[in-house]
Amino acid sequence: MNGLLRFTARLRRDDGVTLAEMAVTTGIMSAVMAIFTTGVVQLFQAGNNNMLVAMTQSQLNTAFLRLDRNVRYAAGISREHTDTAGNMLVEYLNTEVTAGLEPECAQLELNRANKVLRRQVWPQGAKLPGRWVVLANEIDVAKSSFKLLPPETDTGYQRLRIVLVVASNPGRGQAEATTEITFTALNSTSNTKPAQICPEASR
Repeated sequence: MNGLLRFTARLRRDDGVTLAEMAVTTGIMSAVMAIFTTGVVQLFQAGNNNMLVAMTQSQLNTAFLRLDRNVRYAAGISREHTDTAGNMLVEYLNTEVTAGLEPECAQLELNRANKVLRRQVWPQGAKLPGRWVVLANEIDVAKSSFKLLPPETDTGYQRLRIVLVVASNPGRGQAEATTEITFTALNSTSNTKPAQICPEASR
């Protein structure tokens, strides 16, 4: 009988835990939660960066598609040059125009102040209209460039290499997308002189 009472008394005891045990348990749980939270945050940041890069890359692809037909069928390309404001420019002559119209000159500009790639078009020999159309925004002009490549020995066509670096989501989470493409002016020849292409454009 006495043994049964002692057993029942032990069952009714509620010793609990010590303060030290609580502190150790809380510390372990805090460390686990910190690791878990950091992993989740990094996962979301990586997903957002990937989405921003994809969106930025899509903008670049759209800009290059708009340029593709014009530069591809250009009759000539000028040498790249920089104006007094530090903007990089290049001109090309487009002879693929509607019947009865004069061939068109086009000028591409990497504008530092506005961080854009833009283009203006005018009839060959006329004055520049000064009306720009933006092709891409948030351009890192310092990292972007135009480059006239010499004709290849087997084809003799002029080529224009364009490198565009576009920044998205300014701030700590900023992402960059870089696209490089070389256009071949199929209506040019090895005798095409860059200095004679749209000379009315300032150089």
